[in-house]
Amino acid sequence: MKLKEPVAVSTVLRTPFAQIMKGLGEYPAHHLGLKVAEEIIKKSGIDKNKIDGVIVGEGFPMAPNSARVISELLHLKDEIPAVTINQNCVSSIEAVAEAARRIAIGEGEVFLTLGEESQTMMPIYAKGARMNKKTANVDKLTRAIAEGLPEGVELRDSLEDGLGDGETSYGMPVTAELVAQDYGLKREMLDDFAYQSYKRAYDATVEGKYDKFLVKIDDLERDEAVLLRKGIVENPSRMQKAMQLFDNPYFKWDEFKKKYGKDLKNDIGPTTTIFNACARSDGASGTIVTTVAKAKELGLKVDALVTGWSMKGVTPNAMGIGQAEASLQLLEDLGLTFDDVDRIEIHEAFASTASGALEEMKKRTGFDWQKAFEDKKINPYGGSIAIGHPFGATGIRLIANAVMDLEDDSSVNRILITACAHGGSAGAMMIERA
Repeated sequence: MKLKEPVAVSTVLRTPFAQIMKGLGEYPAHHLGLKVAEEIIKKSGIDKNKIDGVIVGEGFPMAPNSARVISELLHLKDEIPAVTINQNCVSSIEAVAEAARRIAIGEGEVFLTLGEESQTMMPIYAKGARMNKKTANVDKLTRAIAEGLPEGVELRDSLEDGLGDGETSYGMPVTAELVAQDYGLKREMLDDFAYQSYKRAYDATVEGKYDKFLVKIDDLERDEAVLLRKGIVENPSRMQKAMQLFDNPYFKWDEFKKKYGKDLKNDIGPTTTIFNACARSDGASGTIVTTVAKAKELGLKVDALVTGWSMKGVTPNAMGIGQAEASLQLLEDLGLTFDDVDRIEIHEAFASTASGALEEMKKRTGFDWQKAFEDKKINPYGGSIAIGHPFGATGIRLIANAVMDLEDDSSVNRILITACAHGGSAGAMMIERA
């Protein structure tokens, strides 16, 4: 999709991203989104009556249409539309794209657009409970848990289930390992990629570069995982001591090969660890999406322009490679090459999924991503491995990083953002200087 008229993003903000069950654990996702929305309205000075709609991206919505709940809690006009988009980890990129679509076809001019997730609040549920008379309601289920669940009823973790659909795709760590094997991405390289994410995010955080984009909540002022990884930044050798996800006491590499062997193209040994994967997180992000003319009319500062986007997919078990497909399609649609792009902000679900996608881009175009990465033209201030990944919030977090790129370097004019998502979906969006 190439927009005939770019749309503006204004007042891009987010919460600090918190570790699961830590700094933001008490807040449902839509309450985190609400806090970001309140600060956007306050900081931008926009008249709430000028907002034409609310669009929320949330990977695993807990509220019945979070966008509508937030709209009402903000006391926006009752008549405006509010819609929640579930595109897994691409949800808030899709939310911004949806706002731009509605503007393009005349369904409004000013949209409050949010991304949010509380992994802490994702429920543990009783699968099959309603089908059994002994567990058909909460009271009966409570008694049954104490006495022993009947056959056919089991407790399930919606977070774990959500990382693999149980129908067409494996869990996310498995897809990450398969990508590493497919592209021959050795652990040493992935650890170095991840270490750079930690160091760049930590350096940017202590220098205060992120501060203007963050909405303080309670005592949490900065990204929790970034500060918790100070020890790794100071002692890179700790990367080598991280537990490997598929060569540990619970699941040996030989068992991995036996179980997933039909999908393995290479065998370079286990690569995925708890330190080269993103942290489980809670958080929210948001921005106002509008036309340039309307922004000027309302006195809104234009942080950047959105000039186009692409949503593409790949086979679910090569999940991260979707970022390459979406990015290459977007460049083709816009008539651009990587030489025309000054920065790339790519989602780091795992070091393997990010670098695997970049390898695919290199294979297809000759793009020397390793040099670009060394030159800090890719994720110069760190990425999801260090910052965290509240599923629905990451897309607009990438836009915030792109705005940071623009503000920190006057020579930067065009940033490609891209993210992959469970199920093989992926999105890319072009962010440009206003």
